[in-house]
Amino acid sequence: MIKQGIINFFKNLKYFFTPLGTLALGFIFGLSVLIPGMITSFSTLADSVQKILSDTTIDFNALKDSAISAVQALDWNNPLEAIKTMLSNEWLMQTLNECVSSFVESTEVYTSQFSTAINAFTADLMAYFAAVIVFLVLGLIGGFFLTRWLVRRNIARRSLWKYFLNAFIDSLLTATLVALCVWFIQVWKPSALISSLVSILLFGFVSLFEAYIVHAWKKVDIKKIVNAKNIFQLFATDLIIFLLAGVCVLLAIAMTNLIVGVVIGIVLMEIAFIVIGLNAEAYVKGVIENKTEK
Repeated sequence: MIKQGIINFFKNLKYFFTPLGTLALGFIFGLSVLIPGMITSFSTLADSVQKILSDTTIDFNALKDSAISAVQALDWNNPLEAIKTMLSNEWLMQTLNECVSSFVESTEVYTSQFSTAINAFTADLMAYFAAVIVFLVLGLIGGFFLTRWLVRRNIARRSLWKYFLNAFIDSLLTATLVALCVWFIQVWKPSALISSLVSILLFGFVSLFEAYIVHAWKKVDIKKIVNAKNIFQLFATDLIIFLLAGVCVLLAIAMTNLIVGVVIGIVLMEIAFIVIGLNAEAYVKGVIENKTEK
């Protein structure tokens, strides 16, 4: 089981670009909202400032050049930090006051109006950034389910009625498992660690039992599938896969950078968790196939 589980993990890394692609697609959709939104927000802020200063003789082209110089003065060797600074209320207010002070004697009379315009600007930006996050989450979720479907087809294919049967059994056993752990913790307060260990072992039992009901019912003896040895081997397999994925993530970060490493890590962990969730079914199907061949 352990060897086959590890093989399943590396074999299904061929789907690496599926969740990566859906994540990138979500990011592109997010940018399609963010970039036009930012342009509109900056334009609205500029119009608001121009309207606030309409009773002055300020050269707005010179004011724009002054603002651009302030942006260029930021440390763009660290672009994320520079963008974070540039979009903060404090920096915008300070920069606007400094730029305007070059043309008027006092900026205090405009402070309240500047603050209102900047708050509206940053609120709009937050909404556009929230849209990017929503699209990224949708891309992540879509990639997970699409990759899960591909991995299942590769190592643990099943018919539609077995899908509904497994969903019913899984819901029933999961609810029972959660209730049992909650009751155990309430009965004995210091049992959190023990409950965690028991939960892990029960998870292995539930996974193997579900796989037996769905794929091996009346085909092999249940004791051949659901036993202490297989439960511990399933736990060991899942732990090894998780550790292998973690090592791959650390190597990715070391060879590239934190941002690229995190993206690669998200994709690898998706595949790892999918394979971990299907290992029991893959094992049982393998037992049935070997028995049929004999």
